[in-house]
Amino acid sequence: MIRRRLRAVMQSFLPGGDLATRTARSGVWMTALNVTSRGFELVALFVLARLLTPDDFGLIGIALLVLTGLQRFSNLGFTAALIQRREDDVDRYLDTAWTLQIVRGLLLAGIVAAIAGPAANFFDAPAVREILLVVAVIPVLAGLENPGVVYFQKDLEFHKQFVHLVSTSLLYVVVTVALAFAWGSVWALVAGKVAAEVGMFVVSYVLHDYRPSLAFDREAALELIGYGKWLTAAGAVYFLADEGDDFVVGALLGATALGFYRLAYRVALTPATEVTGVVSTVMFPAYSKLQEDLGAVRDAFFRTIQLTTAITFPMGVGIVVVAPLFVETVLGAQWTPMVGALQVLSVYGICLSLAASFGPVWLALGRPDLGAKIGALRVVVMAALIYPATMRYGYAGTGGAVAVAYLLGALPADLYFGRALVELRIRRFLAELAYPVVAAGGMGAVVWFARESLTIGSTLLELVVLVVLGVVVYAVLVLVLTRGLGWELEGNVRGVADALGG
Repeated sequence: MIRRRLRAVMQSFLPGGDLATRTARSGVWMTALNVTSRGFELVALFVLARLLTPDDFGLIGIALLVLTGLQRFSNLGFTAALIQRREDDVDRYLDTAWTLQIVRGLLLAGIVAAIAGPAANFFDAPAVREILLVVAVIPVLAGLENPGVVYFQKDLEFHKQFVHLVSTSLLYVVVTVALAFAWGSVWALVAGKVAAEVGMFVVSYVLHDYRPSLAFDREAALELIGYGKWLTAAGAVYFLADEGDDFVVGALLGATALGFYRLAYRVALTPATEVTGVVSTVMFPAYSKLQEDLGAVRDAFFRTIQLTTAITFPMGVGIVVVAPLFVETVLGAQWTPMVGALQVLSVYGICLSLAASFGPVWLALGRPDLGAKIGALRVVVMAALIYPATMRYGYAGTGGAVAVAYLLGALPADLYFGRALVELRIRRFLAELAYPVVAAGGMGAVVWFARESLTIGSTLLELVVLVVLGVVVYAVLVLVLTRGLGWELEGNVRGVADALGG
């Protein structure tokens, strides 16, 4: 009996049914994926913060900055191109895509090895040279990954994506933490990154039975590149937008400051990036299937915004309020200089949850160029602000410049194109934001007052009490807003639940 019930429950989350049902079930799997994998990684991060130094985090940060820059500037955009195509079977493109990805990986590895020395000299961090020579293998392994895994997203089969990514995430955590205890140096982080990529490569062939071969179809390549070229441009632009702050901190303030900044960035943006990661991954193929009905796309967008902000806004505000206590209790006294940056970047995390809701719409409607153009505008604003802000306020000023660049550059552009392409109403957009702003703001005020008044004596117990208090207060405010002031969140959640049951 128990086994049959368990099987029935699991079956209810497997792909099937209409688009709403499949999308909702995919969202459950992606949420489970993000919660599980990031839960592993956050626990590992907190352990590593106790075992390693800010300088260790800064050194791996510089190496990954170089590697990520090359990867983003050469992103071919093939995965998105294959997902966006209307036909269900894209096998005829896979061998060509795989061949080009391998060539790209080998070229990137050669470039990383060649510039390892100059990069280390530029950042005045000699240890970075050896790290870069090791991580140069990562793009090669990424290029060899089974291209058939694109079907996990294209067909909304995120239960397979779950197994693929969680298994590699667990491998990263085990290897990194074990070696951090054994070595106590940055090389634990390096080995963990390489091990995770090896795991990604191996598991991709275990989970999908497609077996690629080296081949090149000129027509298929041109079709993929035709769509992917704007994603290549967007990759370059968003590298500057997303990683330019790391570059500025590393170049102007040094590896140790970069270690503080990267950890603050990781903790502050984890809630937003995990929620928006689910949104982007699930909604892109869903929007793609709705692309002929702009009204349906628009309605789905607003439902997505409603659910996203109801989760990310209180999490971001909560981090701002409890940041000093969290850093002292969880990370340790050596990390207290990052508190200001953590609070500022939490505000940016809230902004990011809005940005990620627009991107899948542009891709699904066949306008990948908009990501590059909007990102470029954001980079221009950030470039004007980031140097003086960093020089005056340190890496907390860097985080502030990043947040303002989105609010003044990207968000207005997103809204403009939203009105033009899907007739998005600005008034409705602002109305949807008003509810989570009020609920999260009220929760933040109560928790802040409680933090100033608590005298328990144990910082850990105080942190637990504040978190529980925040959850309870936010739940009460949500109930008031949904039952008394017209917030449609409850109906939206019921719709998702009904889709899951279907």
